[in-house]
Amino acid sequence: MRRFWKAIGSGLDNQAVRDIFVENQLAAVKSGARLLDAGAGSQRYREHCNHLDYVSQDFGSYSVDEKATIVNVEGSTSAEYAYGPIDIQGDIWDIDSPDESFDVVLCTEVLEHIPYPIATVEEFQRVLKPGGKLILTAPSNCLRHFDPFFFTSGFSDRWFHRILSESGFEVQEVTPVGDYYLWLAVEMARTGGRHSIFAKAILAPAFAYFKLKKPSNESINTLCMGYHVIAIRK
Repeated sequence: MRRFWKAIGSGLDNQAVRDIFVENQLAAVKSGARLLDAGAGSQRYREHCNHLDYVSQDFGSYSVDEKATIVNVEGSTSAEYAYGPIDIQGDIWDIDSPDESFDVVLCTEVLEHIPYPIATVEEFQRVLKPGGKLILTAPSNCLRHFDPFFFTSGFSDRWFHRILSESGFEVQEVTPVGDYYLWLAVEMARTGGRHSIFAKAILAPAFAYFKLKKPSNESINTLCMGYHVIAIRK
């Protein structure tokens, strides 16, 4: 039964949707373009950048001692987390690179882990060439993770439209992922997978109800899993 609930929970993960979005965006980038993977971490999408001049950036200081302290509601830790090779090491809001150095900046699921997200967006504008593309994903609502480097649970579409526009970007796309009912279904699956068979039996009807609810403008605007964002540097 626990395996069943775990499988259900993983099936509701929006990572697969995010991967499709990012991989499609990267495939459309012109061959030879210079791309900065900002907050690259484990460099999940590096293999999809073989046609690009790929440059990774991260602060690279997530220590073993810090990893050992992190346990989330699922009972897992981030102790297995491993960085890829880092080309530019330092703070994401103060990137050691000249103005207008990159054609593309990729930043996925990073903003919630930094204390200065607005300064970071402004830094992306600085290092991008005019007409350069920002490919960005971030949660609308998420559980605490990668502590102590966790500063906000998410961002709204209003935030992206306002901050990006004020920072010298033309916003092309801010696409929500999921809705309020999907979020509830994910949490039902997470809780059912973690607790006793009694809890699973109690939660199953609610999970089925929330999973079958069709998205509406109201449910999407109330809460979603996150946003996929495309913006062009003016």
